[in-house]
Amino acid sequence: MKKNISNLDWSRLLLLGVAGISALAILGLLAMVVWMSLRTGVPGQPSSYTLKNYTALLNDPYTYRVMVTTLIFSAVTIAVSVPLGFVFAWLIERTDLPYKALAMSLLSIGILFPTFLKAMGWVFLLHPRIGVINIFLMQLFGLKNAPLNIATLPGIGFVEGLTLAPLAYVMISAALRGMNPAFVEAASIHGVSKWRTLLRVELPLVWPALVSAVIWMLTVAIAAFDVPGVIGMANNIFTFSTAIYFMINPNEGLPRYGLSGAYGTIMVGLSLILMFPYFRALKQSHRYQIISGKSYQSRPIELGRWWLFGWGLLGLYLVLAFILPLLAIFWVSLLPYVQVPSRQAFSVASFERYSAVVFDSALLQAAWNTLVLMVAVPTLIVSISTAISWVVTRSRMRGRMVLDAIAFLPHPVPHLLFALAIAYVALLVSDVVPLYGTLFVLLAVYVICWISFGTRVLNNSMVQVHRELEEAAQVGGVPTFRVLWKVILPLIRPGLVYAWIWTSLSAYRELTMAVFLASPNSQLLSTYIWGQWHGGGLGDAAAIAVIMIVIMSPLVTSFWIYARRQQHVASSVS
Repeated sequence: MKKNISNLDWSRLLLLGVAGISALAILGLLAMVVWMSLRTGVPGQPSSYTLKNYTALLNDPYTYRVMVTTLIFSAVTIAVSVPLGFVFAWLIERTDLPYKALAMSLLSIGILFPTFLKAMGWVFLLHPRIGVINIFLMQLFGLKNAPLNIATLPGIGFVEGLTLAPLAYVMISAALRGMNPAFVEAASIHGVSKWRTLLRVELPLVWPALVSAVIWMLTVAIAAFDVPGVIGMANNIFTFSTAIYFMINPNEGLPRYGLSGAYGTIMVGLSLILMFPYFRALKQSHRYQIISGKSYQSRPIELGRWWLFGWGLLGLYLVLAFILPLLAIFWVSLLPYVQVPSRQAFSVASFERYSAVVFDSALLQAAWNTLVLMVAVPTLIVSISTAISWVVTRSRMRGRMVLDAIAFLPHPVPHLLFALAIAYVALLVSDVVPLYGTLFVLLAVYVICWISFGTRVLNNSMVQVHRELEEAAQVGGVPTFRVLWKVILPLIRPGLVYAWIWTSLSAYRELTMAVFLASPNSQLLSTYIWGQWHGGGLGDAAAIAVIMIVIMSPLVTSFWIYARRQQHVASSVS
């Protein structure tokens, strides 16, 4: 009996230790951002604490230009993503649109493809100098200047908005699905038109979800790096994230860590402030929902022939958001230089570039590093998130809700700030432990930033497991680890697998954190493409991007099949 009690105590202590160390790592990196902002010079140099970085920031007109640029970029992103997300959610959840499962699948898969690849595609389509569409229009109409230009602030916001529309759809569709349909049907009985019902009844009912989506899109846009980095930086358009990147990687002089820390502190504060109205809107959402019996179903709105318009809008979105950019990347990868599709262009198109890059030792090393992270990152996240979720949902420890809040912090805070902080830490300890530029640093920051996702998934899964199962095992003297391994984990396996696959795909497609931390010895596929892109090797970057997409496609398909299967099982059980 004493042996069992000892095992139980040690296993609980280990779970608490893993959860506690993870929470300290999150808080420590956020504190490091603030600490950086109070110092000058490079890591390792003696420096007194000062507010000079904030003074320089506030007195520099460039700071306000970056702030205005970021706000305009965010506004355009929201103006594109949220209306599209609402329209798609309304069509799928509230109407009799045919082939809804296909529409949901196409939108869901769109979230998983790397954003920076889509941005590359739009450069090949609408750049004023090399854009295929611009070249075609200039040749067709004899124009001297390009009629379209994606390398503008509205253009960058448009591309970012297209990439975020599926995320807005996911956030809004849940509210439409749980909306009280009695008000809509009452309006229909009294002869109110569908358009008036949409504006006066349905929009107010999902207003909290719309506000939440707007706030969330704003936080994502403020921290976005992929699209502003690929399209904006080369055209002197800098947002918060790309401005910080340029401070750490200047063309001349030393990195300005203190100034970037001041920028980062402002971003952290703004992100946390935006979370208050976000959670407030979520708390208000229950007032607009009902709990109905299984047999009750609201009558979908009949579209009639308008279903063609609905699918036409979905099709147009898919063409603009995915098909055209990916086709443009593939086309450029076949050519010695960018050309409009023509008989002459087809005569010089070949796969020679693929044979040249596929055996590149640096690319193979980048692929191996990416594979290592795709396995190690999700495994660690699932393990750590299991410990945190067990403490939050199964233990009676005081302050467990504080632990849950800390685990959520990486969600609203821009991930590039965690990358910036861990790079600073690695430089500080480089004389003792040579961590800077290694794969271990990338592994650590990926795990810390995606703990929030893992704990959200596993919290929901563990809450559904009744305590009586583990209590019965504990009464019999079974240690906590054995209860967790034999009882809880098998019951929450769908959540574990879902979190593992999602974070594995995220590790495959991640660019923002990687571009801040990768070195020649720790290149990933995403950073290798980034290096080729900014080094002027556009064709090679396009070829590697195509290879990346081809490799990623079966992974995305597998994730989609598994997610759909679990959704079907859950719906049949309920």
